[in-house]
Amino acid sequence: MVCKITIYELNGDLDSKLSKIVGKKNVSSEKFVLISYSEDSSPFEGKEPRVVVRPHSTSEISEIMKFATKTKIPVIGVGARSSINGAPIPRVENMIMIDLTSIKDIIEINEDSMTVTVQAGITWSGLIHQLKEKGYKLGFRGPYGGNAGTVGGSISSNSIGCGASANGGACDGVLGLEVVLSSGEIIQTGTNWRNNSSEFSGSYARYCTFNDMTGIFLGDHGTLGIKTAITLKIYPLPKGEAYADFGFSDIEQATKAFHEIQRSHLVEEAVMLGDANSIDLLASSYRSTFKNVKCILAVIIEEIDDELAQRKKEICEKIVRKYGGKSIGMFLSKAHWLNMFNLVQSLFEEGYWYNTCHLRPISTLPRLIETFHRLADKYKLKENKFNWIISALGVNHCFTSGWITIYMKDPLKKEIIYKVWDELREAEMHLDGVPYWTGKLWEPYVLDRVNPTFYKVLKQLKATLDPFNIINPMTFELK
Repeated sequence: MVCKITIYELNGDLDSKLSKIVGKKNVSSEKFVLISYSEDSSPFEGKEPRVVVRPHSTSEISEIMKFATKTKIPVIGVGARSSINGAPIPRVENMIMIDLTSIKDIIEINEDSMTVTVQAGITWSGLIHQLKEKGYKLGFRGPYGGNAGTVGGSISSNSIGCGASANGGACDGVLGLEVVLSSGEIIQTGTNWRNNSSEFSGSYARYCTFNDMTGIFLGDHGTLGIKTAITLKIYPLPKGEAYADFGFSDIEQATKAFHEIQRSHLVEEAVMLGDANSIDLLASSYRSTFKNVKCILAVIIEEIDDELAQRKKEICEKIVRKYGGKSIGMFLSKAHWLNMFNLVQSLFEEGYWYNTCHLRPISTLPRLIETFHRLADKYKLKENKFNWIISALGVNHCFTSGWITIYMKDPLKKEIIYKVWDELREAEMHLDGVPYWTGKLWEPYVLDRVNPTFYKVLKQLKATLDPFNIINPMTFELK
């Protein structure tokens, strides 16, 4: 059952009570603020929160949660709300929205354990910049909106993006967490389970002594607690780099080369543009120069020195030639990597985004692309002035994220886009796909297919950690 709003909502005491915790200037219930905070970067609409609070410490968040539990007022924690899945927008009326972007410091860089511990509101670009000054890099670098996207938001929604081919997604680099529970109690995971410190100083190992308590809060879409600090793996900055773009006239052969490169763990990033339309949108010069190129595989290699990086590039070229591909330059791979968080802005010129980001076996990409092209023909997308990008990113050991994004310029044609969008998501699930985030983007499709026992355990976990259902209620329909 969703919690009900108490007398604090009705008599105006809520703002003043919260102001005593975080200061008056960090509490806002102005209409324009509430409207802004009811949205993310997706097409979905949310409820307006009752008030937005901007704490500056874990202790302040703890006090907010104690108050929310006592009064049974629902709470949602958010970062920059740059997501395109509808996850951080309120599902119920009159929520306290906790904006975590003011807790954004690096707590510690530990060169002994090769970890960095950060507050949840730090952006990926901010973290990368500060680490680079110290001679370090992350494994996973953040989602493609990393100029705004926060570490806490990404690990809450299982983000996939830069560096995922070698290192996995946002959650794969996490070693430990600090989380404020609905009761206001604070839990520290990983090697910080020991009862010897009130300060979160990071964790050097995630899997130790007990079961994996860290994993409970990863990908939870903010339903089980408010994440306040995260410890991530770091690595020395590379001294060698190599870039290469490979062109193919056949998607089946391109997929085979993509699969072999990814399973051989040769590259930091491997990303494919899956049809001619996608190439025309992002790398049109290649289509004018290489007439038969119908898909491109771009790879980025980082290594301890240039010699090793170049040797890996040669191995990639040999694999590509085996499958009928050829080296066509390095424009796409260099632009993709060196402008890591600045590529997406230009795509907003194509119109509003309707994406279907998900995970799948690499071998299933040709069937997915064929299915989309049938839908594009069925609904005459080009004639109706829609555009699209089909892309795929190698992820972790040997699978891929499939990204098909449709762009709509004419809002009067929204009825068409919603039909295509729905049919495409159904097809992607049918063709072995699994979304890595849910939010309003994927939730109906996921809940229609979830194993009943799995879902029952999820509800039991929610009821244990959040017995009054005050944290982000209704997400995953956890009522």
